[in-house]
Amino acid sequence: VWIMFEDIERKKKENPGILGEAYFVGRRALLAWVNELLDEEYTKVEQMASGVAYCQILDAIFPGRVPMSKVLFKPRNDGDWVKNFRILQKVFDKENVTKPIPIMKLIKAKYQDNLEFMQWMKNFFDVRHSGEPYDAAGRKRAALKKQKSGK
Repeated sequence: VWIMFEDIERKKKENPGILGEAYFVGRRALLAWVNELLDEEYTKVEQMASGVAYCQILDAIFPGRVPMSKVLFKPRNDGDWVKNFRILQKVFDKENVTKPIPIMKLIKAKYQDNLEFMQWMKNFFDVRHSGEPYDAAGRKRAALKKQKSGK
């Protein structure tokens, strides 16, 4: 019974619903969080539509579970964005994360859709991240090096 209760509580935190406190985090705070975590310089929520940052955030939460060498860090079109979100979806599936990823909405780069998913991701990070430091630049460098070598 206790395990079941813990699982229910975890699911509530992972999927806070529209009135969860995660949805009261503003865009500036979210962008500052992403930029600090990933050592990036995102200026707009809509830039999250490429899926790159979400793959990196998931890599921080589940070290070694995201195939970072498959992430397209410089996506050229929305087809590349879809590929990044499919990587994200596969990790969600492997880790039993039940949150649906509205890929076709997110790649349209509309502010509201991306803000809501970003708010959910921030909550998920706060609930699931171990607290271990994340070397975003190092992980990105290693992934790009692996891509370049074709391995």
